[in-house]
Amino acid sequence: MSESPAPPDEPSRSEVVRDVVIFQAKLWLEGFKDVALMPLSFGAAVLDFVFGSSTLYAVMKLGDRFERWVHLYGALGDEAGTEGPEGDLRSLDHLLNEAANGIEDQALGARAAPDPPPASEDDAAAPSDSRSGG
Repeated sequence: MSESPAPPDEPSRSEVVRDVVIFQAKLWLEGFKDVALMPLSFGAAVLDFVFGSSTLYAVMKLGDRFERWVHLYGALGDEAGTEGPEGDLRSLDHLLNEAANGIEDQALGARAAPDPPPASEDDAAAPSDSRSGG
């Protein structure tokens, strides 16, 4: 049986499966982060009391950065875009989507031929060969 086309506002079955696998992986990572941060934050608080440092806030920043990287609700798309990862930091969502795309391509046999080398290598070599001093 083949999948019937889904209405524009509803995801296809394969998208739902993909999103739930990614969401479950992200939930697992968030849980690991929480378990790891519990003793770290307690130890940091003890260090802050003893030495008067701000280690606890460094641990909090680490947790916040990890949370932004995981981007748990990235499948919501534009709705979650305002609170997503910033700048050059590639989120886990991007990495998992790339992995899922690769798995789907292999499963569908879409990658019969190897990818061509990047054009930038050829472009970079051409000017150096034709340069002349003058």
